[in-house]
Amino acid sequence: MPKKSMPTGEEPPKGYETLVSTRASEDAIRIDLVAYTHLARGEKTEIEALRTKALSKVNFYTGLSNTPLTFENEANIIPDRHDSDKMLARAYADKCLVGYALIIMGWPERSYWLIQHMIIDPSKRNLGIGTAIIQSIEQYALDSEVDTSSILAIPVQQSGREFWSRHGYTAEAFRQLIKIADVDHEIVVYHKEL
Repeated sequence: MPKKSMPTGEEPPKGYETLVSTRASEDAIRIDLVAYTHLARGEKTEIEALRTKALSKVNFYTGLSNTPLTFENEANIIPDRHDSDKMLARAYADKCLVGYALIIMGWPERSYWLIQHMIIDPSKRNLGIGTAIIQSIEQYALDSEVDTSSILAIPVQQSGREFWSRHGYTAEAFRQLIKIADVDHEIVVYHKEL
């Protein structure tokens, strides 16, 4: 089977362009992978609405409760990454966005993909949405033309660390300092070899 090609990021964003869409059955969760550069304004609004819904818990665990961190700002936390290096895996149930993950390709090394963050609708947690997102990302990484040897993840809380461990990610592959809202944060990065 030929490898799937990725947009170069130089194409003008047309919106609503999906690289891959997976669904096991009509009533299953649908996962769409889309290049960050191709998100339409309406899609970003939909993502921001989900973030806002889940933000109170995320802010509590990250210590950023007094800092307004928009989706656009969060997508640019990892330094020196062009928008063409970013992709979203979006989960839909009953035609509603119920979760997403932001993927940074080529960080910290060329053959790595980083799942920078994953947000699931708080009312839809523990329903397999996160697992479906991860499986879609991993399968796409294997099928794409981009040389990918490993996927990394950054768990924020204990339940996140347990989640990633259950999915085969090695605990604390390395630590990295990242500046968020002018404050240095040490992140622990989990690793899974493909």
